[in-house]
Amino acid sequence: MKPSASPPPIVALSAYERNGEPFSLAPEYAGAVCRAGGLPVLFPPQCPGGLDFIRRCDALLLTGGGDISPDLYGAAADESTHAVHPDRDAAEIALARAAIAQGLPLLGICRGMQVLNVALGGTLHLDLPTTVGTHVCHRSTSHTPVLHSVEILAGTTLARILRKKQVRISSWHHQAIAVLAPALRVSAQAADGVIEAVEIPENPDVLAVQWHPEHTYADDPAQQALFHWLVERARQGWARRSDRNSGQPDTVAQPGEECR
Repeated sequence: MKPSASPPPIVALSAYERNGEPFSLAPEYAGAVCRAGGLPVLFPPQCPGGLDFIRRCDALLLTGGGDISPDLYGAAADESTHAVHPDRDAAEIALARAAIAQGLPLLGICRGMQVLNVALGGTLHLDLPTTVGTHVCHRSTSHTPVLHSVEILAGTTLARILRKKQVRISSWHHQAIAVLAPALRVSAQAADGVIEAVEIPENPDVLAVQWHPEHTYADDPAQQALFHWLVERARQGWARRSDRNSGQPDTVAQPGEECR
């Protein structure tokens, strides 16, 4: 009898308040994960069992959204600070740390990259037009996405995934990394020096980008490649865990089986 195919890896997607709904997410995130062969499951920030939840999944995607509370990185809010949700901040910082500690693949997008940096001890620019200037437009005055190019640094995980020295990306943010967390290294930059992607040199399962690949994944294979990377790392992680437990077949779950 031909063995059945393994079920798709479960990818936890952080949800947020959106359009007046307390638990929501732009559908493009899930679409890109599904196209990559993963099964997206939304995590609401109001859920008190976040750490139990992440232990039952195969990868974590930290999504975009509003500002992180500046007091979490030793700054004070100003007139540019908006859409702060302390419950989401606390939940996602805990999830990021837990995913890294458990060896789960993690992809951060926009705010998700900022969460990763703050979780590991870094800081943020409160408002890029004020602190960096407007040489590169990272978000239009109408608060809509804009397109610009970023340089991919050679020898990085991101360079191996994208196989490009430069990519054109969809940008929609007014904050970015100021002081890089000690564990991270830069893997992409904009022309004005703004950090556009980071990773952990000693951990090939952690990657984050400041832009929004879910905006353009359907037409841009380079952006879809980021989601394929996440799902493939989740599959490989499950295989490694299965190998370690090969002598205990009764306790080894299929990818995402515990979530069902």
